[in-house]
Amino acid sequence: MDWPAANGYDRRGRNRMRLFTAPFLLAGLLAALPLAAANRSVYGPEAPGDSAFVRIVNAVPGSGPLEAELGATRFDPLPYAQASPYRPVTPDIYLFSAGSAEQEIIPVSGRYYTVAVLPDAIVVLEDPAHTDPARAQVFLYNLSSLARVELTTADGKTKVIPGVASRSSGLAVVNAVAARLAVKSGGTQVKAIGDLGLARGSSTSVFVLGGVSSPVVFTLKAAVQVE
Repeated sequence: MDWPAANGYDRRGRNRMRLFTAPFLLAGLLAALPLAAANRSVYGPEAPGDSAFVRIVNAVPGSGPLEAELGATRFDPLPYAQASPYRPVTPDIYLFSAGSAEQEIIPVSGRYYTVAVLPDAIVVLEDPAHTDPARAQVFLYNLSSLARVELTTADGKTKVIPGVASRSSGLAVVNAVAARLAVKSGGTQVKAIGDLGLARGSSTSVFVLGGVSSPVVFTLKAAVQVE
Protein backbone atom coordinates (compact mmCIF):
# COMPACT_ATOMS: atom_id res chain seq x y z
CA MET A 1 0.00 0.00 0.00
CA ASP A 2 1.34 3.46 -0.94
CA TRP A 3 0.33 6.13 1.56
CA PRO A 4 1.82 9.59 0.90
CA ALA A 5 3.18 11.63 3.77
CA ALA A 6 1.10 12.96 6.63
CA ASN A 7 1.40 16.29 8.41
CA GLY A 8 0.52 16.50 12.11
CA TYR A 9 -1.16 19.54 13.61
CA ASP A 10 -1.35 20.06 17.37
CA ARG A 11 -3.30 22.93 18.92
CA ARG A 12 -3.95 23.51 22.62
CA GLY A 13 -5.35 26.22 24.85
CA ARG A 14 -8.78 27.70 25.39
CA ASN A 15 -8.64 31.28 24.19
CA ARG A 16 -5.68 31.84 21.88
CA MET A 17 -4.81 28.77 19.83
CA ARG A 18 -1.33 28.43 18.32
CA LEU A 19 -0.86 26.07 15.43
CA PHE A 20 2.20 23.81 15.57
CA THR A 21 3.12 22.01 12.38
CA ALA A 22 5.41 18.99 12.51
CA PRO A 23 5.85 17.49 9.03
CA PHE A 24 6.98 13.90 8.91
CA LEU A 25 7.68 11.40 6.17
CA LEU A 26 5.47 8.36 5.62
CA ALA A 27 6.34 5.69 3.06
CA GLY A 28 9.01 7.96 1.58
CA LEU A 29 6.62 10.27 -0.26
CA LEU A 30 5.61 13.86 0.43
CA ALA A 31 2.00 14.99 -0.06
CA ALA A 32 1.38 18.72 -0.19
CA LEU A 33 -1.84 20.65 0.27
CA PRO A 34 -2.41 22.80 -2.82
CA LEU A 35 -3.46 26.42 -2.52
CA ALA A 36 -6.80 27.52 -3.95
CA ALA A 37 -9.66 29.88 -3.12
CA ALA A 38 -11.80 28.66 -0.23
CA ASN A 39 -15.03 29.20 -2.15
CA ARG A 40 -13.82 26.61 -4.70
CA SER A 41 -13.17 23.93 -2.09
CA VAL A 42 -13.99 20.25 -2.49
CA TYR A 43 -16.40 20.39 0.46
CA GLY A 44 -19.47 21.21 -1.59
CA PRO A 45 -21.49 24.37 -2.36
CA GLU A 46 -19.72 27.62 -3.05
CA ALA A 47 -19.79 30.35 -0.43
CA PRO A 48 -18.78 34.02 -0.57
CA GLY A 49 -15.07 34.26 -1.35
CA ASP A 50 -14.15 35.98 1.92
CA SER A 51 -15.90 33.40 4.12
CA ALA A 52 -14.42 31.51 7.03
CA PHE A 53 -15.89 28.06 7.80
CA VAL A 54 -16.85 26.70 11.21
CA ARG A 55 -18.31 23.37 12.34
CA ILE A 56 -19.06 22.06 15.82
CA VAL A 57 -18.70 18.69 17.59
CA ASN A 58 -20.72 17.53 20.58
CA ALA A 59 -18.11 15.78 22.74
CA VAL A 60 -20.05 15.89 26.02
CA PRO A 61 -20.96 12.29 27.05
CA GLY A 62 -24.47 11.84 28.33
CA SER A 63 -25.62 15.23 27.09
CA GLY A 64 -28.80 15.94 25.21
CA PRO A 65 -28.70 17.63 21.82
CA LEU A 66 -26.21 20.49 21.89
CA GLU A 67 -27.54 23.92 20.97
CA ALA A 68 -24.80 26.32 19.90
CA GLU A 69 -24.48 29.78 18.39
CA LEU A 70 -21.62 31.65 16.77
CA GLY A 71 -22.71 35.27 16.80
CA ALA A 72 -25.96 35.28 14.80
CA THR A 73 -25.28 31.85 13.27
CA ARG A 74 -27.32 29.19 15.02
CA PHE A 75 -26.40 25.52 14.58
CA ASP A 76 -29.02 22.78 14.49
CA PRO A 77 -29.26 20.81 17.79
CA LEU A 78 -26.48 18.24 17.71
CA PRO A 79 -26.61 14.88 19.58
CA TYR A 80 -23.54 13.49 21.35
CA ALA A 81 -20.85 12.01 19.08
CA GLN A 82 -21.91 13.98 16.03
CA ALA A 83 -20.40 16.87 14.09
CA SER A 84 -22.13 19.51 12.02
CA PRO A 85 -21.32 20.55 8.46
CA TYR A 86 -19.06 23.56 8.08
CA ARG A 87 -21.01 26.83 8.09
CA PRO A 88 -19.65 29.89 6.23
CA VAL A 89 -19.32 33.04 8.35
CA THR A 90 -17.97 36.51 7.73
CA PRO A 91 -14.50 36.93 9.31
CA ASP A 92 -14.99 38.85 12.56
CA ILE A 93 -14.71 38.52 16.33
CA TYR A 94 -17.46 36.21 17.61
CA LEU A 95 -18.74 34.87 20.90
CA PHE A 96 -19.39 31.16 20.58
CA SER A 97 -21.88 29.84 23.13
CA ALA A 98 -23.05 26.31 23.89
CA GLY A 99 -25.15 25.89 26.99
CA SER A 100 -23.40 27.79 29.79
CA ALA A 101 -19.98 27.64 28.06
CA GLU A 102 -18.64 30.55 26.03
CA GLN A 103 -15.52 31.13 23.93
CA GLU A 104 -14.25 34.02 21.83
CA ILE A 105 -13.44 32.89 18.29
CA ILE A 106 -11.81 34.96 15.54
CA PRO A 107 -12.22 33.04 12.25
CA VAL A 108 -10.02 34.14 9.35
CA SER A 109 -11.09 34.33 5.72
CA GLY A 110 -10.54 31.11 3.77
CA ARG A 111 -9.82 28.97 6.85
CA TYR A 112 -11.73 26.08 8.37
CA TYR A 113 -12.31 25.43 12.06
CA THR A 114 -13.66 22.62 14.20
CA VAL A 115 -15.11 23.79 17.52
CA ALA A 116 -15.38 20.89 19.96
CA VAL A 117 -17.54 21.26 23.05
CA LEU A 118 -16.08 19.05 25.81
CA PRO A 119 -17.40 18.57 29.36
CA ASP A 120 -14.94 21.11 30.77
CA ALA A 121 -13.82 23.25 27.83
CA ILE A 122 -14.35 24.51 24.32
CA VAL A 123 -11.48 23.52 22.03
CA VAL A 124 -10.92 25.29 18.71
CA LEU A 125 -8.86 23.48 16.08
CA GLU A 126 -7.91 24.84 12.68
CA ASP A 127 -8.43 22.44 9.78
CA PRO A 128 -6.15 23.04 6.78
CA ALA A 129 -8.34 23.35 3.69
CA HIS A 130 -8.36 20.53 1.18
CA THR A 131 -8.68 21.46 -2.49
CA ASP A 132 -6.66 18.70 -4.17
CA PRO A 133 -8.94 16.73 -6.51
CA ALA A 134 -6.30 14.00 -6.93
CA ARG A 135 -5.95 12.90 -3.28
CA ALA A 136 -8.03 12.27 -0.21
CA GLN A 137 -7.62 14.10 3.10
CA VAL A 138 -8.04 12.36 6.47
CA PHE A 139 -8.21 14.03 9.89
CA LEU A 140 -7.91 12.32 13.26
CA TYR A 141 -9.31 14.27 16.23
CA ASN A 142 -8.47 13.18 19.77
CA LEU A 143 -11.25 14.74 21.83
CA SER A 144 -11.05 11.97 24.41
CA SER A 145 -9.19 11.48 27.70
CA LEU A 146 -6.75 9.11 26.00
CA ALA A 147 -3.25 10.59 26.12
CA ARG A 148 -2.57 9.74 22.46
CA VAL A 149 -4.38 8.01 19.62
CA GLU A 150 -3.27 7.01 16.14
CA LEU A 151 -4.83 5.91 12.89
CA THR A 152 -3.28 2.78 11.41
CA THR A 153 -4.04 0.10 8.90
CA ALA A 154 -6.04 -2.73 10.48
CA ASP A 155 -2.97 -4.95 10.72
CA GLY A 156 -1.03 -2.17 12.48
CA LYS A 157 1.83 -2.27 9.98
CA THR A 158 1.30 1.26 8.62
CA LYS A 159 0.71 4.37 10.72
CA VAL A 160 -1.45 6.68 8.67
CA ILE A 161 -1.62 9.37 11.37
CA PRO A 162 0.71 8.74 14.34
CA GLY A 163 0.30 9.87 17.96
CA VAL A 164 -2.30 12.64 18.27
CA ALA A 165 -2.37 14.15 21.75
CA SER A 166 -5.59 14.77 23.65
CA ARG A 167 -7.47 17.89 22.51
CA SER A 168 -5.59 18.11 19.23
CA SER A 169 -5.76 16.74 15.72
CA GLY A 170 -3.62 15.15 13.03
CA LEU A 171 -3.83 15.19 9.27
CA ALA A 172 -2.80 12.97 6.37
CA VAL A 173 -3.17 13.59 2.63
CA VAL A 174 -3.26 10.19 0.96
CA ASN A 175 -3.96 8.39 -2.27
CA ALA A 176 -7.63 7.38 -2.45
CA VAL A 177 -7.09 3.64 -2.12
CA ALA A 178 -9.21 1.09 -0.29
CA ALA A 179 -7.79 0.18 3.11
CA ARG A 180 -9.15 -1.24 6.34
CA LEU A 181 -8.20 1.11 9.18
CA ALA A 182 -8.27 1.17 12.98
CA VAL A 183 -7.85 3.65 15.80
CA LYS A 184 -5.27 2.60 18.39
CA SER A 185 -3.90 3.97 21.64
CA GLY A 186 -0.70 2.76 23.27
CA GLY A 187 -0.61 -0.23 20.95
CA THR A 188 -4.15 -1.29 21.93
CA GLN A 189 -6.97 -1.15 19.43
CA VAL A 190 -9.67 1.36 20.34
CA LYS A 191 -11.92 0.56 17.40
CA ALA A 192 -11.70 -1.02 13.96
CA ILE A 193 -13.32 1.40 11.51
CA GLY A 194 -12.88 -0.60 8.31
CA ASP A 195 -12.66 1.07 4.91
CA LEU A 196 -13.48 4.79 4.98
CA GLY A 197 -14.45 4.73 1.31
CA LEU A 198 -11.93 7.42 0.47
CA ALA A 199 -12.51 9.20 -2.83
CA ARG A 200 -10.29 11.53 -4.82
CA GLY A 201 -10.79 15.08 -3.54
CA SER A 202 -12.71 14.00 -0.43
CA SER A 203 -12.08 14.99 3.18
CA THR A 204 -12.95 12.52 5.93
CA SER A 205 -12.68 13.01 9.69
CA VAL A 206 -12.25 10.38 12.41
CA PHE A 207 -13.28 11.59 15.86
CA VAL A 208 -12.34 9.92 19.16
CA LEU A 209 -14.41 11.04 22.16
CA GLY A 210 -15.13 10.00 25.73
CA GLY A 211 -13.14 8.63 28.64
CA VAL A 212 -10.27 6.17 28.84
CA SER A 213 -12.58 3.30 29.80
CA SER A 214 -15.28 3.99 27.22
CA PRO A 215 -13.97 5.85 24.15
CA VAL A 216 -16.34 6.48 21.26
CA VAL A 217 -15.23 6.69 17.62
CA PHE A 218 -17.22 8.07 14.69
CA THR A 219 -16.38 9.21 11.17
CA LEU A 220 -17.72 11.97 8.95
CA LYS A 221 -17.29 13.19 5.38
CA ALA A 222 -16.71 16.96 5.37
CA ALA A 223 -19.40 19.16 3.84
CA VAL A 224 -20.34 22.84 3.74
CA GLN A 225 -23.89 23.94 4.51
CA VAL A 226 -24.77 27.14 2.69
CA GLU A 227 -28.17 28.61 3.49
